[in-house]
Amino acid sequence: MPGVSWGLRRAVARRFEGPAEQAADAAHTALLATYLTDLLEPYGLGPAGGTGDGQSYGEMAAALLPDEPVDALVLAYDIPDIAPGRATATYLSHLCPGSPMAFAVSDQGRAGAHTALRLLHDYARSGTYPRGLLIVAEQASLPYDPGVPVEVPAAHCAVAVHLGPSTLEAAVPRILPGVAPEDVAGLLGDVGPATLVLGGHLADLDAKADTIVLADPAQPMTGVWEALASVEGPVVLADYDPALRYLCISSFG
Repeated sequence: MPGVSWGLRRAVARRFEGPAEQAADAAHTALLATYLTDLLEPYGLGPAGGTGDGQSYGEMAAALLPDEPVDALVLAYDIPDIAPGRATATYLSHLCPGSPMAFAVSDQGRAGAHTALRLLHDYARSGTYPRGLLIVAEQASLPYDPGVPVEVPAAHCAVAVHLGPSTLEAAVPRILPGVAPEDVAGLLGDVGPATLVLGGHLADLDAKADTIVLADPAQPMTGVWEALASVEGPVVLADYDPALRYLCISSFG
């Protein structure tokens, strides 16, 4: 979009009480248990119960879709959906005004949302998909032991980040791999006259900014994006994944 600023228009966050309707469906729960058993068995793992209290990303995201048309929609998540049989991004494209091109990003920890933002940024700059919608979602049920340490969110939460022509221009997100904890402050630097939102693992960081907001540490994926929905003006989101050692920095304005 040469000559036109593209970036944050607004962000809307919502937490969802209770499980999805599908979670109460005995037939769905039985099929999900079979599906998980088949996938986990080769690794010596198995379901651990809890399939009855999860949430559906399709239903969560549908509640946050805008009224105006969208050109591109990207869903970012980390914890698996309780409805793995649904092509959720395609489902959301069907529901969303504009029938946007839609896909999902996962398996990157909390870096997934920043990768999704970068993709939307690049698509917009191509001039083909100027109106973007980033949906970041996590549900608080992991019905199996993955065999490695993992952070499970405390609440079902989804955030819709609306992107397009804006005075809060979005810079290209920085996703830095292989970052040691002691190097985070130096790589982040002084963000200047902006609000800095720090992810849960950066709460003790000696950061330099006009205003510092701490994201909810109990929401590994959605924490910084939920905080984005509550601040105004120029803002920088900084998140760190200690397991994957990704430092992610996304700025608006």
